[in-house]
Amino acid sequence: MNIPKNNSLIAGTAMADITPPLAVGLLTSSVQERWAPFESLRLPLKARVIYLQYGAEKFVLISLDLIGLTDGVVGGWDQFKSLLSDIVPPERIVITCTHTHNAPETISLTDLYKKDQFHTWLNDVRSKLKSAISSAISHSCSCTISYGIDQLAGFSLQRRIPSAKGIIMSDSIQPIAKELMAREPVDHRVHALQINTLEGTAVATIVHAICHPVHEMCLPQISPDFPGELCNALDQRPDSGMSMFLNGAAADTNPPTVSMGEAYAHEHGLALANVVQQIAKKANLIDPPVFAFVHKEIKFQTRLQEDDLCNNTAYLNILCLGQLALVFLPGEIFVETSLAIEAASPFDKTIVVGFSESSIGYVPSLKIFAEGGYETGPGKWSFLQQEAEAMLITEVSEMLSQLHTLKN
Repeated sequence: MNIPKNNSLIAGTAMADITPPLAVGLLTSSVQERWAPFESLRLPLKARVIYLQYGAEKFVLISLDLIGLTDGVVGGWDQFKSLLSDIVPPERIVITCTHTHNAPETISLTDLYKKDQFHTWLNDVRSKLKSAISSAISHSCSCTISYGIDQLAGFSLQRRIPSAKGIIMSDSIQPIAKELMAREPVDHRVHALQINTLEGTAVATIVHAICHPVHEMCLPQISPDFPGELCNALDQRPDSGMSMFLNGAAADTNPPTVSMGEAYAHEHGLALANVVQQIAKKANLIDPPVFAFVHKEIKFQTRLQEDDLCNNTAYLNILCLGQLALVFLPGEIFVETSLAIEAASPFDKTIVVGFSESSIGYVPSLKIFAEGGYETGPGKWSFLQQEAEAMLITEVSEMLSQLHTLKN
């Protein structure tokens, strides 16, 4: 891990359509391991690629309008990424997913990934990603990067609700009462990174917010949900460049309008876009944007005894730009876990991105295991050892300290 000495940030972007055929279906029940074909296309699914270089250090960030990806689904995580670029090494390519539930079932909760139509589509996605990375590199130029933060309330809540029957999901008690919207923990922050050419032309806008994209869950239509609506709104604005959405620690955060349809997804996305536009007006330049990266892999034990379960390796990645650290974590991370990582970080600003790399399912704390609820499983959606969350915090905190010491 070397920190480059020159002070020029290079950036480039590319986008690809990864919309599947309708036969490559959506998840309809994780507990019952069911999927069903889509019936229609509402909005296409996209892959969004940002290439960054600082001196000799190269990095590629990919955001996919997918629910997630797993080692088992792609036929081996390291092999899958090694085929994406001849220029950037696989450990310097980080894949994140927006976690839209109206994309194909790509996290091995069902047998869809074993179907021929799925393999054909996934091979096409991989080919498009390789082309997009190549395009982003070839169109890169010297840039500046700025950062800002604001909030958006009213579109997300703590979804785990105590009841006489134990922990239940917020969407089971519609309509959502005002007091439920105020329950903690919940994180309404919106972070935005703006990349511009040295002449001031917008290259990319990276948006980080926290919420499950489930406004359209189980509706049989292909859709990127609110992250896609956000990106579509920003893409139409000349001061945004190509937009990218990064979801945060959203394991226990839902909108109040689960499965209520596209109008709510559109409203949520547009509200986020308007907040981002306000952030851009007061964003602060990261100068110099000293670029560094650290990667680590750890393997957890599991609570399941299934021969075909091979998704227990956590690929951890941290990218720092100046005093801003982006922590990319696999699986579904809870709000309190994210806040604990932030509190222990030596960086001025730390942003935790969930749904990154090969999914490892939900990562509950011991407190959440004691409370129970859907997120604790056990099942293909929640299968790691109960100590995994504490181990994750320890590993990431050490990585952040290592990176901060090296850069300073």
